[in-house]
Amino acid sequence: MRNKASRAIFDYWANLRGDRAAPLRTEIDPVALRHLLPHLFIVTTEASGLLTFRLAGTRICDLFDREFRGEAFAEAWLENEYRQPAEIVQNVIHYERPAYLEVLASNGDLRHAYEMLLLPIRSAEGNGSDRVLGALLPQGQPFPTTELPVSGLVLESWTFLVESGVRIDAPPSGDHHGFGEALLRRLFSSHGQTS
Repeated sequence: MRNKASRAIFDYWANLRGDRAAPLRTEIDPVALRHLLPHLFIVTTEASGLLTFRLAGTRICDLFDREFRGEAFAEAWLENEYRQPAEIVQNVIHYERPAYLEVLASNGDLRHAYEMLLLPIRSAEGNGSDRVLGALLPQGQPFPTTELPVSGLVLESWTFLVESGVRIDAPPSGDHHGFGEALLRRLFSSHGQTS
């Protein structure tokens, strides 16, 4: 993670989680994240399977010059660029593993480097994750000037993260079907657990 704010968000989530796979949504205290709220979003899976923004911070909405609450997750990506990010979100929810994405915020010929965190969270105790707490921040610090509004995001690369926030390499492009299962087996075997 290149942005210290991304690391702070990950550390907050990891502290809430403790020894569980994911924390509860109700455990997230907006006051504790008040300086970072403009960069945060929550995406949930609707009954139809569609990924939808439950909320999106003001910096994210300002970046695109539009409101994302209630909109499809695909709307944040350039046309035909949303399929792989949507699959990553589904894997984060299903396998309850956080992910780190390097993305470009595109505005015509200009592209600005951003990073996105996807952190699984649960709505109820005893259930699996059903949504992600996300963050979208510039990779540079202090925040570079971005030509606004941007047209959409483009995925550059992504990885799952383990407990310490260490990146576990994932292929930057191509068909990732089944990749989550293979990586999960690798993670469990490296921690001496069995699936």
